[in-house]
Amino acid sequence: MKITDKQIIKTATINATANDVWHSWTTAEGIAAFLDVRANMKLERGGPFELYFDDSAALGLQGSEGCVIISFVPLEMLSFTWNAPPTIPYVRNHEYKTWVTLFFSETIDGTNLRLVHTGWPEGEEWDKTYKYFDNAWGNVLKVLEAHWEKN
Repeated sequence: MKITDKQIIKTATINATANDVWHSWTTAEGIAAFLDVRANMKLERGGPFELYFDDSAALGLQGSEGCVIISFVPLEMLSFTWNAPPTIPYVRNHEYKTWVTLFFSETIDGTNLRLVHTGWPEGEEWDKTYKYFDNAWGNVLKVLEAHWEKN
C-alpha cells in the first residue's frame, strides 16, 4: 500500500480558551457537549478515542470504534487514529487507519484550531473516504464554533 502526501487541513478560531477547546476534544463530556455523541476516551497514548454517532447500529458500525490516541501535548496537540463511515466498508474494515492531528493555539481572539487529517493511501475507496472527510471535518469545526458562540 502506497501512502500519498494528501492532507485534509481545516482551521477555525473558537471563541473559547485553549483549555476549554482542549477539554472539548479530550473528554467524553466535552465531545458530547458539542457533537451530541456518546464517547469512550482516555487521554493516554493508546487510549480509546471512540465516538458513537449511531447507538442503534450494530456494534462496530456505531462510530469510531477501535480508534486510539496516538500522542498529545496538553493544550497544544492531540493526534488519534481515524476510521471511515460504515458507508465505505472497505476502508472502515481495513486494518490500516488514517490519523488526525489537532493543533491548539490560544490568541487574543480565542483559540486557533488546526485540524490535519493525513496518512491517505492510494486507491478509489480511500479517495472516496478522503472526499467524505474533506466535507465532514469542516462541518465538525463549524459545530464547535457554534457551540462556543452560545456558551
